[in-house]
Amino acid sequence: MNLAARLLEWLVAPLLSIWLVSLGISLMSARNTVDTILDDGLSSAATVLISEWQSKVSGNADVKFPSDSTRQWLNVVRDMPITYLIVDEANVPQSGDPDLLPLLRETADADLQFPTMAAAGSHVRAGFNTVLEDEAMRVVRTRFGVGSRTFVVGVVQSRERHAVLFRVGTMHEVLAQSVTLLVAFFLLWYGLSYVSQPLRSLQAYLDERGAEDLRPLPEQLAPAEIAPLITSVNALMARLQASFAAQKRFIANAAHQLRTPLAALRAQSDLLQHMPDGADRDQALKRLIATGQRASHLATQLLTLVRAESAGTTSERVPVDLNALCEAVALDVIPQALAREIDFALETYPGGPVEIVGDETLLGEMIRNLLDNAFKYTPVHGSVILVVRADPPGFTVEDSGPGVPESEQDRIFAPFARLALTDANTGAPIPGTGLGLAIVREVADTHDAAVYVERAALGGARFVVSFASAERQSAVSGVA
Repeated sequence: MNLAARLLEWLVAPLLSIWLVSLGISLMSARNTVDTILDDGLSSAATVLISEWQSKVSGNADVKFPSDSTRQWLNVVRDMPITYLIVDEANVPQSGDPDLLPLLRETADADLQFPTMAAAGSHVRAGFNTVLEDEAMRVVRTRFGVGSRTFVVGVVQSRERHAVLFRVGTMHEVLAQSVTLLVAFFLLWYGLSYVSQPLRSLQAYLDERGAEDLRPLPEQLAPAEIAPLITSVNALMARLQASFAAQKRFIANAAHQLRTPLAALRAQSDLLQHMPDGADRDQALKRLIATGQRASHLATQLLTLVRAESAGTTSERVPVDLNALCEAVALDVIPQALAREIDFALETYPGGPVEIVGDETLLGEMIRNLLDNAFKYTPVHGSVILVVRADPPGFTVEDSGPGVPESEQDRIFAPFARLALTDANTGAPIPGTGLGLAIVREVADTHDAAVYVERAALGGARFVVSFASAERQSAVSGVA
């Protein structure tokens, strides 16, 4: 469902409610208007009858009541004439239709329930509805005096004619308001469609673009209200473009790095097939094994880097004690330190566990890569120290190697970036894939940690990793 349809659907219920309320108010107003018109005629008739009755009772008793003109007026509508009844204080009929007596007895307190409608001095009185012989009637009743005597006059007329007028007026009102509602819906739909036209133009523009086209969206294609959205989308495209470019560079570098050991493996295996048994064959076999190990290590590092890049959405976050994790990694790398004759030390935090929240496997890989990097660049009989800190949570890896020049301290964390250094003892280039520190940076970013390198007190490099507090990490990752 498009945006215009959603907005119209949301507005249907309020508009229908307003229509029903308006229709109800109009019907009530129409009914009151019809009743008022009827009461006006009946009140006028009652006024004339009261005036003539007062003249008859207080003056000449032989005066004809009601007069001929009054009779003609009462019967002006032949099918629904106005009938009346005058009774005294004992409810004894004095003139008019005696069949109306039940209406006057039934509504003895009518003047209290139906007061005068208009201001003082007006003859318009509020009537009431009743039923007489299965016919709906309108009644105006009033009490008046002649000398010391009190009389009550009731004037009655059928409501059928006025009911027809009410039904016709009601039908016209319903039709008018229904047409108004339909026109309002049409105008609303047209307006919403017109307003959403720029969005459809933007959609058509995007549909025409290819998957590789990450150019910014032109802001003039969308209304000003969604300009911030276009800005955000353009910023996202810029980040995607940078990410895709980095991935392309990474894939190109990975292919180049894998091509070298794979080509060496193929050449050495071909050479090994034609060599006779002997010392040369044994040396070639050792080189083949070493090349295979390097290729395997490179593939493992590549997979670790890919896993670290996707850890933000795929890894499971659990509480991790840095003291225990560093001890476990330190035990694993002791043989490597012994092989290099390096003095390796671990200093855990003495105040108890140092807890963070994260992927324990990736965190272990990060520590292991930093130690492996320190062991490779530290000369024989050098020193490497792993220290766990609690405030803020984190650790440091310090070595007595050549250190990292200040100009290279940011570059070394990029994939396949390596320092061109040689082993101080053998003079051979220090081996490596150039992915260890890239993995460290990626794992640190995934765990909301900061990592940087500085000059160590031992003279070499000091890598510092600082995590956010456990409470903040728990809030971000949802781990209690």
